[in-house]
Amino acid sequence: MRCVRIKFNKTGRVKYVSHLDVMRAMTRAVRRAKIPLWYTEGFNPHPYLNFLQPLPLGIEGFNEPLDIRIEGEIENREIKERLNGVLPEGFEIISVTEPYMKSNDIAFGEYEIIFEREPELPGLLEKAMSSGGLVCEKTGKVKGKKVIKEVNISENIKEYSIKEEDNAIILNVILPCGNTKNVNPVNLLSAVWGYIKKETVPVNIKRLRLTDINLMDFE
Repeated sequence: MRCVRIKFNKTGRVKYVSHLDVMRAMTRAVRRAKIPLWYTEGFNPHPYLNFLQPLPLGIEGFNEPLDIRIEGEIENREIKERLNGVLPEGFEIISVTEPYMKSNDIAFGEYEIIFEREPELPGLLEKAMSSGGLVCEKTGKVKGKKVIKEVNISENIKEYSIKEEDNAIILNVILPCGNTKNVNPVNLLSAVWGYIKKETVPVNIKRLRLTDINLMDFE
């Protein structure tokens, strides 16, 4: 038995597919591809598939990591080819390699938020992102009870940049995306709109990569 790390893209309409349905789609795909999977032991054996950092709904994902365990002799290249032959539209296997980092090495996610061009938007985004005062409300638990608490998003922004490209304005931002802290870019946008008193719906949001604490690509 050995573990392999699959990197895949989730783009287009399947960005609206829930994580549970993504798990089901991948499980069906590995079975249809006749990958010699390792199954868990016990009363209800099932194939080992571990999505290391589930993607928020409505966000496209690139180089998303999935670990599986396999038995028997099969090359990584063949695993990639078989899976791409059976996966539905919107999913694409980019690479199949041996794991290099551990799942708890994931610390940040790099996101690209794309807007239609508006003359005032770059300046407003810069004002908000550099303000240090971006706050959003999140649901949490205190002593087992649900509570709404304010979270300072500005404290969690690792890096950001704003650029104009063709007919689009692109906000690139690196946010916590690990096991101990995770900031959804949708919450970031909510805080931005609250700060500048204006709301602009993005054309698309992409998670470009996951990184370790030093912003090295997660491998």
